[in-house]
Amino acid sequence: MATIGSRTSSIASDWKSNSYYLAAEQERWVDVFWNAATPFRRLFDHLDVRKVVDLACGHGRQSARMLSLESVAPAIEKVYLLDVNQENIDACTERFRNSANNSRIEMKKISGADFRPLEDSSITAIFCYDAMVHFEYDAVLSYINDAARILQPGGRALFHHSNFVSAPGADYKENPHWRNYMSKSLFAHAANRAGLSVLDQVTIEWDGERNLDCLSLLERPKDTDRIQTARRERNRDLYGKIRRKLMSLRR
Repeated sequence: MATIGSRTSSIASDWKSNSYYLAAEQERWVDVFWNAATPFRRLFDHLDVRKVVDLACGHGRQSARMLSLESVAPAIEKVYLLDVNQENIDACTERFRNSANNSRIEMKKISGADFRPLEDSSITAIFCYDAMVHFEYDAVLSYINDAARILQPGGRALFHHSNFVSAPGADYKENPHWRNYMSKSLFAHAANRAGLSVLDQVTIEWDGERNLDCLSLLERPKDTDRIQTARRERNRDLYGKIRRKLMSLRR
């Protein structure tokens, strides 16, 4: 039986030494994510980027653009570039070696199922562009769960994921633009189960394929919100006990 690790390794191997990375450096490919008129940028601007994670960073093009933005860069204290492929970590290390931002950047190789070794409640923002669209659904759910662990209360995550549900069980490379199986509603369900609030979801077209992708903005509730939720749950349980007691007295 395939596991998260084995499926992740298989997909990750498709992106080793891939010509995609060279093509993806083109301005028209990067501008899709950072142009002010795009839903990517509109939702990104709702993130607190003091301590930000670039998940599945590839060769670092997204972080490089982020750090070049005058309206964003001054707020950044630390950027963690995470990837499952050591080749990509090496490429990022070389890319930023002589950068003025080098002291703010840290590269880490990860398992492909979670954000470890990042610590609990240590991150203010996560974003993942043009990568999670290819992930297996169980890896996506695992990342959602671990996002709830590493985000600080009030921290947010912006995930660009697949909204393709037409071919469950198919090899992702057989699907349009190599999109894996995932949906807007399944993603929201998983986020809620992980204790994250879904602040916004926007389905988007990709290269002519209508609603192929989705952008989901999630938030780890602040502690006060958790307290209020706990109170509501306790009150609901109390009211339920009272109601059951009254019903028994009427019999």
